Amino acid sequence: MKMFIDKVELVAGLLLGAIAVLTFVAVMLRWLFNYGLPDTFDFSRLLLGTAMFWGIALAGFHNRHIQVDGFWEMAPPWGRRMIDIFATSVTLAFMALFAWMLESKVTSVFASNEQTFDLRLPVWPFHALAALGIALASVLLLLRLVRLITRREGV
Repeated sequence: MKMFIDKVELVAGLLLGAIAVLTFVAVMLRWLFNYGLPDTFDFSRLLLGTAMFWGIALAGFHNRHIQVDGFWEMAPPWGRRMIDIFATSVTLAFMALFAWMLESKVTSVFASNEQTFDLRLPVWPFHALAALGIALASVLLLLRLVRLITRREGV
């Protein structure tokens, strides 16, 4: 399991690294040679969305998203566990719905043959990779929920 999580973290990190490299190269080319790299804006926004979705998968699994823990802090250990199970279940339901909706978006973008502005490259692979990130979020949240229910994850 740790290897799988490590690979998801690696992909998210590589996506962020690609955005940084793309931005740096585009800025340097513009500054040094007055040359604009084709489709920089399209690629950077598509990569950013994809990186965010893969980050959401990791934040949900590691329970490192933004939280308001005032009520949770006052609760006894069994109450904390119940709150965590409820919150993870609700988040899982919304992520599964989000993954389903993104799958239909990928199908729609593929069918419409949407392309980048300059190079006319198809954008559906970026949408598919983003949808995969949210599908992974659903799988990882399900795994977290199972671990909470079977008491394999501490409160």
